[in-house]
Amino acid sequence: MPGLERLLSRRLAVAALLLGGLTLSGAPVAQAAAHAAGPPVARTAGPAQTVRTAPQAGGTTTICGYTPVPTGWVIVSEQWSGCSGYGLFTIADASALTSVQACSNGPVPAGWVITAMQSGAGTCGSYPLYSLLKVTDQSVLQDCGQSPIPPGWVITAIQTVSPACGTYGTYTLVPLGDRTSVQACANWPVPAGWVITATQNGAGCGNYPLYSLLKVTTQTTLQDCAQSAVPSGWVITAIQTTSAACGTYGTYTIVKVTDQTSMQVCGPSTIPAGWVVTNQGSGAQCGVYVVYTIAKSS
Repeated sequence: MPGLERLLSRRLAVAALLLGGLTLSGAPVAQAAAHAAGPPVARTAGPAQTVRTAPQAGGTTTICGYTPVPTGWVIVSEQWSGCSGYGLFTIADASALTSVQACSNGPVPAGWVITAMQSGAGTCGSYPLYSLLKVTDQSVLQDCGQSPIPPGWVITAIQTVSPACGTYGTYTLVPLGDRTSVQACANWPVPAGWVITATQNGAGCGNYPLYSLLKVTTQTTLQDCAQSAVPSGWVITAIQTTSAACGTYGTYTIVKVTDQTSMQVCGPSTIPAGWVVTNQGSGAQCGVYVVYTIAKSS
């Protein structure tokens, strides 16, 4: 049976070679199992398998385009011929920087704004190149319309087209800080704890109205515009359907519920917790809305 033994030996050897040499295509590339017999065989990695240096704080490194950019890092240049067509990106840690130029297909770190954009040809391929600025102790900012708005800041003016930001336009921002009133453009949410007291058009906000905002502090009665959120714990006691301050939105008179035991409120009010409706009717003070009589439950 020597011939049969030699034939079986050859087949086993061929199977071992096939198992040891198998690789998977695509990106990222998975390494196949080691050769079935003998010492490990060194392999030459292609572009997509290249092991990159782990990101070091304050430094730069390169990653393949399918790899997530670490938090707080930005893409500063791109080579689209690398990593099997997925692109080889140079990234930088922005934690110790206050300004940087970064490719627009990468993340803008939290606490940074876009102040300008230009063609990224030669640096970012077909993507624009952004100028980024870290928000620190500035009292005013000029940023592009596609930029994140930092928490606690509001838009006070809009330039719809600008040399720095093109058709995205440039926004002027100010921090709320310790302000109790501010004028802000209506294309950004009213901050929590603030109400709209007046609105006007054509006041430097492009196609958006300009709001006069007031911070709710120690007041117990306020006049606010109907499109404004009514603060929690407040009720509407009168409605003016049109007004000089708020136009066709109208003005609400709102009252903070403190030590009252019964009240008359207008229909759009949220009935406070611990209160019940005891009667309903109509009244000129609420316009077309029903008037509720509410009482504090015992």
